Amino acid sequence: MYQKFAYWLQENDCLRLQQALEKDGISYSIAKNAVCRPLSKRWTVGIVPPQIWSQAKLCKRQLSWYWLSPHAGQFLVISDFDLSSYTLSPQIILEKSSLKPKSFPPAEEQQDMIQKKSYLQAKPDEWDDLDLDSEELKKWMKIMGIRGLNFRDIFLTHCANHANFLEPIYYLQKNNSIIPYSISNKTKYLCSACLEFFNIIGEEYKRKLVVPCPGAIIFAGLPVNTYLEVRTLD
Repeated sequence: MYQKFAYWLQENDCLRLQQALEKDGISYSIAKNAVCRPLSKRWTVGIVPPQIWSQAKLCKRQLSWYWLSPHAGQFLVISDFDLSSYTLSPQIILEKSSLKPKSFPPAEEQQDMIQKKSYLQAKPDEWDDLDLDSEELKKWMKIMGIRGLNFRDIFLTHCANHANFLEPIYYLQKNNSIIPYSISNKTKYLCSACLEFFNIIGEEYKRKLVVPCPGAIIFAGLPVNTYLEVRTLD
């Protein structure tokens, strides 16, 4: 069963955790080029320092959301196991979900979704900083395995998808709780799922259903076209 525990920590708390892990002989790794890499089953404990959110070349534009979030400047720790024994309370738990949403917005509705005030006020300027003819963008699409698609069209879905976690229109409901979900069940149409995985977007929703983006498939080996449930704990 796939399961990961995620924690946002201040630098001093992260250093104390590292020292405690070392004392107990538990190895940890520092992410260097992708913030989602610690989601891999091959990583027992992974640490994402703040600077990685601006140094990850392939996703630097997308990760600009981090710097406008309440977690800006914090360290992200992702673990295979609950770190409660290190005086840390679980904040986020990620698990594979059997839930399968069936309703998704057409392009016309996606256009309306990205005109909402909640999205327009939340998005960083860098997010829209696109040169559709740039070699960097073409390289990104090639590395991500995106072929036969117009980037302008999938970018609309990228934007509307984040908008749906800010002000949900497409969601499931269980026990009177709203569970927003990725507006496509196809990995190739999505981008920067890490923003929802790690509560940079949608932290106020206790449960989210998120489909991994191409980067999470490449760097962390997450399952393609599959929803993961993101549970936020009190």
